[in-house]
Amino acid sequence: MDGFRLQVGEDRLRVDGDFPRPGDWMPSFMLVDETLNDVSLEAFLGQPKALITLLSLDEERHGGMALLRATLARLERWPSLARIVVTIDSPFALARVRREHGLPGVTLLSTLRGRDFHRRYGVLIADHPLSGFTAPALIVGDGDDHVVHAERLADVDDHFDWLACEAAMSRLFPALPA
Repeated sequence: MDGFRLQVGEDRLRVDGDFPRPGDWMPSFMLVDETLNDVSLEAFLGQPKALITLLSLDEERHGGMALLRATLARLERWPSLARIVVTIDSPFALARVRREHGLPGVTLLSTLRGRDFHRRYGVLIADHPLSGFTAPALIVGDGDDHVVHAERLADVDDHFDWLACEAAMSRLFPALPA
């Protein structure tokens, strides 16, 4: 644990767990999708991947749907990249979000049956009022699940560092312009 804090309005909330760093292996997980199927990290083996954690897809502005839309728009340049979104939302909420927003090419996963995910990925918000939620983070891994880029947002109103992310992506996809 590294003492990371997330700014949420006037509150600075502690975020616990072991956040992966570039060069680390992405921790294995078993989560559930919107059709109640178990999905593991191994399902994406061989594919470069962007794992995006959010507070909730029901939160429009702060670390939620607006951040997801902005992130997906930036990731469009890499169509072979697996886009994996993880939240505490129930599989039923994920199904509703899929119906309402479409989100083609995006895997939506719930931590409903994978509560160890929060700590293993260092995104467990530990302080009230959001204790138990997943802090907004972006982790990019290669096809062998090595982390090439990882960042947690320091404030729910921030966006990811696209210069750093695009530099990492150019190493994964050298044929595409940075």
